[in-house]
Amino acid sequence: MLYKYRADNQYTEMIFTTGKVHLSVASALNDPFECSLKEIGSEWIKNEVAQMKQAAIAGFVMQATRSIENKDFAFGMSHKKLSKVLKKLGSKREIDEKYRYFRKLMLEKTGYETSNADRFFANINDQLERVGIFSLAESSSNQLMWSHYGGEHYGICVGFDNEEPNTKLSNPDNCLQVTYSDDIPEMTKDGFKTELGIGIDTNGQLQNRTFQLAFTDCTLQRVISTKPTSWSYEQEWRYVEPAGGAYNWPSKIKEIVFGLKCPQDRREHYINLANRNIPHEVFLYEMVKHKDGSEVVKVPYALLKTAPINVLESREYVNDSGDKVQVLSAEQFSYAVEELIRKGDYDEALFQVENASTEVESPAPHLISLKAMALGHKGEHEKALEEFTNLSELCPGDPIVLYQLSCALDACDRVEEANEVLKKANMLPHEDASIPYNIGVNIIKLDGDVNEALQYLIMARALKHPKASKLIEAIQEQIA
Repeated sequence: MLYKYRADNQYTEMIFTTGKVHLSVASALNDPFECSLKEIGSEWIKNEVAQMKQAAIAGFVMQATRSIENKDFAFGMSHKKLSKVLKKLGSKREIDEKYRYFRKLMLEKTGYETSNADRFFANINDQLERVGIFSLAESSSNQLMWSHYGGEHYGICVGFDNEEPNTKLSNPDNCLQVTYSDDIPEMTKDGFKTELGIGIDTNGQLQNRTFQLAFTDCTLQRVISTKPTSWSYEQEWRYVEPAGGAYNWPSKIKEIVFGLKCPQDRREHYINLANRNIPHEVFLYEMVKHKDGSEVVKVPYALLKTAPINVLESREYVNDSGDKVQVLSAEQFSYAVEELIRKGDYDEALFQVENASTEVESPAPHLISLKAMALGHKGEHEKALEEFTNLSELCPGDPIVLYQLSCALDACDRVEEANEVLKKANMLPHEDASIPYNIGVNIIKLDGDVNEALQYLIMARALKHPKASKLIEAIQEQIA
């Protein structure tokens, strides 16, 4: 079992509701010396670059020869022109001369600039920093980890099964045990393992050639799995992918461990999320003080395991068109529609919401919210406002719903009304920095009391709104 310590927040909830985990890139990791490499041997670089150039030219020659034989049009040239090009290419003796001719030709004839092998090694660190990393720990009972990553014991710890076959965590190329060393990793004597990525367009023609480090290269894997010895207490493993971002769970979730200080209502919340979104039973544990009071220990929770409401893996049906349809939980459906909205596919988002609405007997708040969001992004602000108004009547004490309603009012140039709604939201328990920030901004828009605006902006800064500090400084300079 490998464990992910998490503070109690919306991003932790998304592990359950989306079926995905987020892999950070190297620049976001907690040690500045991670994913770095000692100077690479110059002689090896020279030989490797020569091989890269030869591979690029060989790929071009292979495709050009095939086009000549078939009398096809390729790379923006007829087969007769390609014959002359290959003859001219063959007349050049030096590999560098051939490579320069090849790259210039590609740019002139296709408008596309091929990757430059000479610059490959200058960009190694860039590629290393793009690698996605999801940090896990061997133990769920580490007090320092609970303090540093588990929200100071108020959060949870999620256990992923690393023994289940055919998963990312059972694949040694994707799941790496961290080595703790104060020496920055060096390249092996044989150098890096590289690969040439060749893209094919819709017409079957070669497109981009991209030289890159092979993800299975042992030096690359050592670089992304080495940390200074000062971090050895973490006993870390890493689930890795070539690029950061959201990925499906790397294996089944088998355990949820509640921190010592995790409130009862939040424990019940995560159990309910697991019941609705994880299609199998998950064992539950909690951290308690040891009898001598010097450490915390893991013990079974009063409720031993979750009780899935719907086994989603088996909830499939065939629709009228003969397509197999997967039934999603409310959270999973919301995430999928929000992804459509983020991509700008508003009509498809609205279609999916309308379709889902026909399957429920009474108005569902999450569907109303999704419809309003899609309409707002589409620019149909009056319709969005109507939906958010309906939602606020269904959920009168929800500060997030009131915030959404204020945004719809603002989009309809009803700023004063928007601010009144925001002030109501701000009176309710919340941790949304955008609520006081928008109040402050709206007061300034309405030529209101600057000092009152500052009070709200200072509140937003305390809640860590990214723009609050600069706006406060600008206002203070103006009134000084």
